[in-house]
Amino acid sequence: MRLLPGGFSSGSLPLPNLYRKAMSNKKRRNRKAASGSSGSTSSNSSPTQTNVIDGTPENYALAGQAEDSSQAASVDKTGLIAYLKANLWMVGIICFLALGVLGSGLKYLDEEARREIARRANSKGNLNNQLEQSFLNKVNPFLPSPTPTPTPQLTRKYIYAGSQLLAVEDANATAAPPSDLAIWRPSNGEWWVMAGTGSQQVTQAWGISTDKPVPGDYDGDGKTDFAVWRPSDGNWYIINSSGGGGQLVLGVSTDLPAPADYDGDGRTDAAVYRPTNGTWYIQQSSDYQVVTAQFGVSADIPAPADYNGDGKADIAVWRNTDQKFYWKNDSGSGYQEIYIGQGGLPVSADYDGDGRANFAIKNGADWVIMNSALSQVQTTSWQQAGDKAVQNDYDGDGKVDIAVWHDTTGTWYIKNSADNSTRTVQWGVTGDTPVPAYYRR
Repeated sequence: MRLLPGGFSSGSLPLPNLYRKAMSNKKRRNRKAASGSSGSTSSNSSPTQTNVIDGTPENYALAGQAEDSSQAASVDKTGLIAYLKANLWMVGIICFLALGVLGSGLKYLDEEARREIARRANSKGNLNNQLEQSFLNKVNPFLPSPTPTPTPQLTRKYIYAGSQLLAVEDANATAAPPSDLAIWRPSNGEWWVMAGTGSQQVTQAWGISTDKPVPGDYDGDGKTDFAVWRPSDGNWYIINSSGGGGQLVLGVSTDLPAPADYDGDGRTDAAVYRPTNGTWYIQQSSDYQVVTAQFGVSADIPAPADYNGDGKADIAVWRNTDQKFYWKNDSGSGYQEIYIGQGGLPVSADYDGDGRANFAIKNGADWVIMNSALSQVQTTSWQQAGDKAVQNDYDGDGKVDIAVWHDTTGTWYIKNSADNSTRTVQWGVTGDTPVPAYYRR
């Protein structure tokens, strides 16, 4: 053991006393050194080296307090660690219980989220509304955020009369009916559209005497466009209601025009049926590609319409000798034969308003219409045998009306499906071709 000045050992002398003794000895050495270097003693002489540490009693006290605080902190930390080690089993139990509570809480929230989702799915109320949710549902991390009320989507509806796409409308939306009475006059190539609900009277020169009128919505704006097909060169000439016009080549002189919306894009596709080889040639408006389909024989009459309600016109022909429609169902079920039981001319259209065209013929003055279930036909006699069929939705109830045009007087006779009333209108002269559609000019 090393002895310090004054006879104290390093292990027995308290820190403040040791420090005070060391400083007193250092002061004496400093005074002795200063006295020896100057050779004289004077109370006014300044030492040549100042004390490094101020030996006042206050600073000694501060140094001791700092040391005591450091030692106390070390003891507290060491004591806590020692306590935890001594009670490790208790720490383990507390952690186990905490994990159990957390797991139970998460499981409850998950189950509650499942129940809430099921309630939202089964309820007819507005459980998806933030205001109707509990606080727990709002903070539940497993429950998806309520979705906003979806914007109602309108369903596109296609109205056909025979092979013509009469109108494209949004089901359940307020829209004026496609009730325009119109004729095309081959003698001068003029179109005459009578003013109707939502339309004004229009006269348009378009075509020559040998053309075939093929009106349709070729630009997809919901308005029928003036269009003719010229058998001599196979050209289609179209005036778009949205502006401008177009021309395309499709068909030969012996073809039968059969325009309709075959690809379901809301625009009429130019198409012809070739009786010489029973082939359909369709230029799709969606990609401007010409697709072909062999379906029919030379005596068949093309009768395309949307028979299955998928928004696309189906290829179909009427075979008068068999008194049957042959329908190429594009939904994947091959083709079907629809037996009507008597001969006539095809007048297929959606007469019952279910979004699907009914197979129908006009036999003289009788209209023979098959129901959508393909189980039975209904016959309605209307006007004279020699009248031209001009079926369309003239009263705007979503159902195509039975109607005829009397060539000798230019008179229209319309049987409104909404109330079974008769509408009689004179529009056109002998030799005109009736072309009813919703032109919306």
